[in-house]
Amino acid sequence: MTNQQQFSSAAKRFLVGCMIILLALPAGAQAFRSRRNAFAGGDDFHFGYLSGSVGYSMLQTNFSGAMPRGAVGGSVGLGYEFRNNGLWTSVGAQLSFHRSSLAIDEYVRDFEGFDMQGSPSTFHYRVNQVDEIQWNSIDVPIMAGYYVRGFHVGAGVKVSYALSPNTLVTGKYNISATNHDLAVTFENMPDRGYTDYDYKKESVNQLNVGVGLIGEIGYDLLSSVPTSSRICHVLKIAFYFEYGLNNVLRNSETPSSLVELPQVTPGQSIRISDVIVNPYMNTFANPSRTVPFYTGVKLTYMIGGSRTARAGFHHGCMCYN
Repeated sequence: MTNQQQFSSAAKRFLVGCMIILLALPAGAQAFRSRRNAFAGGDDFHFGYLSGSVGYSMLQTNFSGAMPRGAVGGSVGLGYEFRNNGLWTSVGAQLSFHRSSLAIDEYVRDFEGFDMQGSPSTFHYRVNQVDEIQWNSIDVPIMAGYYVRGFHVGAGVKVSYALSPNTLVTGKYNISATNHDLAVTFENMPDRGYTDYDYKKESVNQLNVGVGLIGEIGYDLLSSVPTSSRICHVLKIAFYFEYGLNNVLRNSETPSSLVELPQVTPGQSIRISDVIVNPYMNTFANPSRTVPFYTGVKLTYMIGGSRTARAGFHHGCMCYN
Protein backbone atom coordinates (compact mmCIF):
# COMPACT_ATOMS: atom_id res chain seq x y z
CA MET A 1 0.00 0.00 0.00
CA THR A 2 1.43 3.43 -0.97
CA ASN A 3 1.77 6.36 1.43
CA GLN A 4 -1.05 8.13 -0.38
CA GLN A 5 -3.32 5.11 -0.06
CA GLN A 6 -2.47 4.82 3.63
CA PHE A 7 -3.26 8.49 4.15
CA SER A 8 -6.55 8.15 2.24
CA SER A 9 -7.55 5.10 4.28
CA ALA A 10 -6.65 6.82 7.57
CA ALA A 11 -8.51 9.98 6.57
CA LYS A 12 -11.63 8.01 5.71
CA ARG A 13 -11.53 6.14 9.05
CA PHE A 14 -11.05 9.43 10.86
CA LEU A 15 -14.02 11.04 9.09
CA VAL A 16 -16.25 8.03 9.72
CA GLY A 17 -15.32 8.14 13.40
CA CYS A 18 -16.08 11.86 13.59
CA MET A 19 -19.45 11.39 11.91
CA ILE A 20 -20.36 8.60 14.38
CA ILE A 21 -19.47 10.88 17.27
CA LEU A 22 -21.45 13.76 15.79
CA LEU A 23 -24.50 11.56 15.26
CA ALA A 24 -24.29 10.12 18.77
CA LEU A 25 -23.94 13.45 20.57
CA PRO A 26 -27.57 14.65 20.21
CA ALA A 27 -28.82 11.79 22.40
CA GLY A 28 -26.00 12.21 24.91
CA ALA A 29 -26.28 15.99 25.11
CA GLN A 30 -29.90 15.80 26.30
CA ALA A 31 -28.78 14.12 29.51
CA PHE A 32 -26.19 16.80 30.27
CA ARG A 33 -28.40 19.86 29.86
CA SER A 34 -29.16 21.74 33.06
CA ARG A 35 -29.78 25.23 34.36
CA ARG A 36 -26.06 25.42 35.09
CA ASN A 37 -25.36 25.43 31.36
CA ALA A 38 -23.79 28.59 30.05
CA PHE A 39 -27.09 29.74 28.58
CA ALA A 40 -30.41 29.91 30.36
CA GLY A 41 -32.76 27.19 29.07
CA GLY A 42 -35.24 28.43 26.51
CA ASP A 43 -33.49 31.72 25.77
CA ASP A 44 -32.44 32.66 22.22
CA PHE A 45 -28.94 33.99 21.67
CA HIS A 46 -27.88 35.73 18.46
CA PHE A 47 -24.25 36.33 17.52
CA GLY A 48 -22.31 37.84 14.69
CA TYR A 49 -18.89 36.26 14.30
CA LEU A 50 -15.48 36.72 12.73
CA SER A 51 -13.40 33.57 12.21
CA GLY A 52 -10.02 32.50 10.93
CA SER A 53 -8.22 29.20 10.57
CA VAL A 54 -4.77 27.92 9.67
CA GLY A 55 -3.88 24.32 8.97
CA TYR A 56 -2.78 21.64 6.55
CA SER A 57 -4.24 21.14 3.08
CA MET A 58 -3.68 18.06 0.95
CA LEU A 59 -4.99 16.42 -2.19
CA GLN A 60 -6.06 12.81 -2.50
CA THR A 61 -5.74 11.48 -6.02
CA ASN A 62 -5.78 8.40 -8.21
CA PHE A 63 -3.22 9.86 -10.62
CA SER A 64 -0.78 7.15 -11.66
CA GLY A 65 2.59 7.47 -9.92
CA ALA A 66 1.75 10.76 -8.19
CA MET A 67 2.70 11.29 -4.54
CA PRO A 68 0.63 13.99 -2.77
CA ARG A 69 2.46 16.62 -0.74
CA GLY A 70 0.56 18.84 1.64
CA ALA A 71 1.03 22.55 2.31
CA VAL A 72 -0.24 25.32 4.57
CA GLY A 73 -3.85 26.42 4.09
CA GLY A 74 -6.21 28.81 5.81
CA SER A 75 -9.44 30.78 5.78
CA VAL A 76 -11.06 33.99 7.05
CA GLY A 77 -14.80 34.55 7.34
CA LEU A 78 -17.76 36.18 9.02
CA GLY A 79 -21.31 35.12 9.69
CA TYR A 80 -24.21 34.57 12.09
CA GLU A 81 -24.68 31.99 14.86
CA PHE A 82 -27.88 31.16 16.77
CA ARG A 83 -27.90 29.32 20.12
CA ASN A 84 -30.79 27.98 22.14
CA ASN A 85 -30.91 25.45 24.99
CA GLY A 86 -27.89 23.40 23.90
CA LEU A 87 -28.42 23.72 20.15
CA TRP A 88 -26.57 25.97 17.72
CA THR A 89 -26.68 26.72 14.00
CA SER A 90 -24.55 29.03 11.90
CA VAL A 91 -24.22 30.34 8.36
CA GLY A 92 -21.46 32.50 6.98
CA ALA A 93 -19.21 33.55 4.13
CA GLN A 94 -15.46 33.03 3.98
CA LEU A 95 -12.39 33.09 1.80
CA SER A 96 -10.36 29.88 1.72
CA PHE A 97 -6.73 29.57 0.65
CA HIS A 98 -5.43 26.07 -0.06
CA ARG A 99 -2.38 24.66 -1.79
CA SER A 100 -0.98 21.20 -2.34
CA SER A 101 1.19 19.39 -4.86
CA LEU A 102 1.56 16.11 -6.68
CA ALA A 103 5.11 14.89 -7.16
CA ILE A 104 6.25 12.36 -9.72
CA ASP A 105 9.75 11.37 -8.61
CA GLU A 106 10.61 9.58 -11.81
CA TYR A 107 8.70 8.28 -14.79
CA VAL A 108 10.55 6.16 -17.34
CA ARG A 109 9.49 5.14 -20.82
CA ASP A 110 11.63 3.33 -23.38
CA PHE A 111 10.90 3.12 -27.08
CA GLU A 112 12.69 1.49 -29.99
CA GLY A 113 14.03 3.30 -33.05
CA PHE A 114 17.17 4.28 -34.94
CA ASP A 115 19.66 6.97 -34.05
CA MET A 116 20.85 9.67 -36.42
CA GLN A 117 23.52 7.30 -37.80
CA GLY A 118 20.92 4.65 -38.63
CA SER A 119 21.91 2.28 -35.80
CA PRO A 120 19.10 0.46 -33.96
CA SER A 121 18.71 2.00 -30.50
CA THR A 122 16.51 2.04 -27.44
CA PHE A 123 15.61 5.60 -26.46
CA HIS A 124 15.12 6.33 -22.74
CA TYR A 125 12.77 9.08 -21.63
CA ARG A 126 12.82 10.02 -17.92
CA VAL A 127 10.93 12.81 -16.20
CA ASN A 128 10.73 14.30 -12.69
CA GLN A 129 7.82 16.66 -12.16
CA VAL A 130 5.89 18.56 -9.50
CA ASP A 131 2.32 19.77 -10.08
CA GLU A 132 1.66 22.56 -7.57
CA ILE A 133 -2.09 23.05 -7.32
CA GLN A 134 -3.79 26.07 -5.77
CA TRP A 135 -7.50 26.39 -5.13
CA ASN A 136 -8.74 29.60 -3.51
CA SER A 137 -12.46 30.01 -3.12
CA ILE A 138 -15.41 31.97 -1.75
CA ASP A 139 -17.35 29.67 0.59
CA VAL A 140 -20.75 29.54 2.25
CA PRO A 141 -20.44 27.21 5.29
CA ILE A 142 -23.62 25.99 6.99
CA MET A 143 -23.32 24.11 10.29
CA ALA A 144 -25.43 22.80 13.16
CA GLY A 145 -24.58 21.08 16.43
CA TYR A 146 -24.68 21.00 20.23
CA TYR A 147 -22.89 22.79 23.05
CA VAL A 148 -22.47 21.56 26.63
CA ARG A 149 -20.70 23.63 29.32
CA GLY A 150 -18.60 25.52 26.83
CA PHE A 151 -17.77 22.53 24.65
CA HIS A 152 -19.32 22.47 21.23
CA VAL A 153 -19.46 20.09 18.28
CA GLY A 154 -21.04 20.49 14.87
CA ALA A 155 -21.09 19.37 11.26
CA GLY A 156 -22.43 20.65 7.97
CA VAL A 157 -21.70 21.44 4.36
CA LYS A 158 -19.72 24.07 2.52
CA VAL A 159 -20.59 25.35 -0.95
CA SER A 160 -17.64 26.97 -2.72
CA TYR A 161 -16.95 29.03 -5.81
CA ALA A 162 -13.38 28.72 -7.00
CA LEU A 163 -11.33 31.84 -7.74
CA SER A 164 -9.11 30.91 -10.71
CA PRO A 165 -7.78 27.59 -9.39
CA ASN A 166 -4.54 26.84 -11.17
CA THR A 167 -1.76 24.31 -11.52
CA LEU A 168 1.90 25.21 -11.93
CA VAL A 169 3.86 22.37 -13.49
CA THR A 170 7.64 22.39 -13.12
CA GLY A 171 10.14 19.69 -13.81
CA LYS A 172 12.80 18.30 -16.07
CA TYR A 173 13.15 15.41 -18.47
CA ASN A 174 16.11 13.56 -19.90
CA ILE A 175 16.63 11.74 -23.17
CA SER A 176 19.36 9.17 -23.68
CA ALA A 177 19.78 6.12 -25.92
CA THR A 178 21.40 2.72 -25.88
CA ASN A 179 23.02 1.80 -29.21
CA HIS A 180 22.35 -1.88 -29.95
CA ASP A 181 25.37 -2.30 -32.22
CA LEU A 182 27.85 -0.79 -29.76
CA ALA A 183 26.04 -1.80 -26.54
CA VAL A 184 26.77 1.70 -25.26
CA THR A 185 24.35 4.17 -23.65
CA PHE A 186 24.84 7.73 -24.89
CA GLU A 187 24.03 10.54 -22.42
CA ASN A 188 24.74 14.27 -22.10
CA MET A 189 25.21 14.82 -25.83
CA PRO A 190 23.17 17.97 -26.65
CA ASP A 191 24.27 17.92 -30.27
CA ARG A 192 22.45 14.61 -30.65
CA GLY A 193 19.49 15.45 -28.44
CA TYR A 194 20.64 13.44 -25.42
CA THR A 195 20.47 15.85 -22.51
CA ASP A 196 18.36 17.32 -19.69
CA TYR A 197 15.57 19.79 -20.39
CA ASP A 198 13.73 22.05 -17.92
CA TYR A 199 10.15 23.15 -18.39
CA LYS A 200 7.42 25.14 -16.68
CA LYS A 201 3.73 25.46 -17.48
CA GLU A 202 0.77 27.08 -15.73
CA SER A 203 -2.84 26.17 -16.44
CA VAL A 204 -6.28 27.03 -15.06
CA ASN A 205 -8.20 24.10 -13.58
CA GLN A 206 -11.61 25.61 -14.43
CA LEU A 207 -13.36 24.33 -11.30
CA ASN A 208 -16.43 26.48 -10.65
CA VAL A 209 -18.78 25.27 -7.88
CA GLY A 210 -17.67 22.74 -5.28
CA VAL A 211 -19.26 21.06 -2.26
CA GLY A 212 -17.55 19.69 0.84
CA LEU A 213 -18.31 18.17 4.24
CA ILE A 214 -17.17 20.25 7.24
CA GLY A 215 -17.05 19.74 10.99
CA GLU A 216 -15.54 21.12 14.17
CA ILE A 217 -15.06 20.26 17.85
CA GLY A 218 -14.07 23.02 20.24
CA TYR A 219 -14.38 25.03 23.43
CA ASP A 220 -15.33 28.59 24.41
CA LEU A 221 -12.07 30.06 25.73
CA LEU A 222 -13.57 33.38 26.76
CA SER A 223 -17.07 34.52 27.66
CA SER A 224 -17.61 37.89 29.28
CA VAL A 225 -19.90 40.89 29.41
CA PRO A 226 -19.40 44.35 30.95
CA THR A 227 -21.51 44.92 34.08
CA SER A 228 -23.60 47.65 32.49
CA SER A 229 -23.99 45.97 29.07
CA ARG A 230 -26.15 43.26 27.55
CA ILE A 231 -23.57 42.53 24.86
CA CYS A 232 -21.73 39.19 25.10
CA HIS A 233 -18.16 38.63 23.92
CA VAL A 234 -17.17 35.05 23.15
CA LEU A 235 -13.90 33.60 21.86
CA LYS A 236 -13.90 29.95 20.91
CA ILE A 237 -11.23 27.60 19.57
CA ALA A 238 -11.93 24.47 17.54
CA PHE A 239 -10.37 21.60 15.68
CA TYR A 240 -11.79 22.01 12.17
CA PHE A 241 -11.80 19.81 9.06
CA GLU A 242 -13.08 19.80 5.48
CA TYR A 243 -13.41 16.95 3.01
CA GLY A 244 -14.16 17.94 -0.57
CA LEU A 245 -16.63 16.00 -2.68
CA ASN A 246 -15.72 17.56 -6.04
CA ASN A 247 -12.82 16.78 -8.32
CA VAL A 248 -10.47 19.76 -8.24
CA LEU A 249 -9.14 18.94 -11.72
CA ARG A 250 -12.37 17.64 -13.26
CA ASN A 251 -12.26 19.93 -16.30
CA SER A 252 -8.55 19.88 -16.99
CA GLU A 253 -7.45 18.98 -20.49
CA THR A 254 -5.92 15.54 -20.79
CA PRO A 255 -2.27 15.87 -21.84
CA SER A 256 -1.09 14.11 -24.95
CA SER A 257 1.27 11.15 -24.97
CA LEU A 258 4.75 11.66 -23.56
CA VAL A 259 6.43 10.50 -26.74
CA GLU A 260 4.84 10.85 -30.16
CA LEU A 261 6.28 8.66 -32.90
CA PRO A 262 5.74 9.63 -36.54
CA GLN A 263 3.75 7.48 -38.92
CA VAL A 264 6.18 5.22 -40.76
CA THR A 265 6.05 2.75 -43.63
CA PRO A 266 7.67 -0.72 -43.47
CA GLY A 267 11.43 -0.40 -43.63
CA GLN A 268 11.45 3.30 -42.73
CA SER A 269 13.73 4.23 -39.85
CA ILE A 270 12.59 6.25 -36.81
CA ARG A 271 15.36 8.61 -35.80
CA ILE A 272 15.72 10.78 -32.69
CA SER A 273 15.21 13.84 -34.88
CA ASP A 274 11.79 12.47 -35.90
CA VAL A 275 10.50 11.98 -32.38
CA ILE A 276 8.29 14.64 -30.75
CA VAL A 277 8.68 14.76 -26.96
CA ASN A 278 5.92 16.19 -24.78
CA PRO A 279 7.43 17.00 -21.35
CA TYR A 280 4.09 17.24 -19.54
CA MET A 281 3.35 14.11 -17.58
CA ASN A 282 0.37 12.02 -18.60
CA THR A 283 -0.58 11.35 -14.98
CA PHE A 284 -4.33 11.44 -15.47
CA ALA A 285 -6.24 8.28 -14.63
CA ASN A 286 -9.58 7.54 -16.27
CA PRO A 287 -11.72 8.70 -14.63
CA SER A 288 -9.39 11.11 -12.85
CA ARG A 289 -10.16 12.12 -9.27
CA THR A 290 -8.38 14.69 -7.11
CA VAL A 291 -10.29 15.82 -4.01
CA PRO A 292 -9.08 18.26 -1.32
CA PHE A 293 -8.71 17.57 2.40
CA TYR A 294 -8.05 20.29 4.98
CA THR A 295 -7.67 20.25 8.75
CA GLY A 296 -6.61 23.00 11.12
CA VAL A 297 -7.18 25.17 14.15
CA LYS A 298 -10.04 27.66 13.99
CA LEU A 299 -10.54 30.75 16.16
CA THR A 300 -13.91 32.51 16.24
CA TYR A 301 -14.81 35.78 17.92
CA MET A 302 -18.53 36.25 18.52
CA ILE A 303 -20.45 39.28 19.73
CA GLY A 304 -24.16 39.34 20.52
CA GLY A 305 -26.65 38.45 23.23
CA SER A 306 -30.29 37.79 24.04
CA ARG A 307 -33.28 40.08 24.54
CA THR A 308 -35.20 37.39 26.41
CA ALA A 309 -32.58 36.28 28.93
CA ARG A 310 -33.87 36.37 32.49
CA ALA A 311 -32.23 38.20 35.35
CA GLY A 312 -29.42 36.42 37.10
CA PHE A 313 -27.87 35.00 33.95
CA HIS A 314 -25.23 37.69 33.41
CA HIS A 315 -27.43 39.78 31.15
CA GLY A 316 -27.88 36.89 28.74
CA CYS A 317 -24.19 36.05 28.42
CA MET A 318 -22.29 32.94 29.39
CA CYS A 319 -19.52 32.98 31.94
CA TYR A 320 -17.54 29.91 33.01
CA ASN A 321 -16.09 30.32 36.47
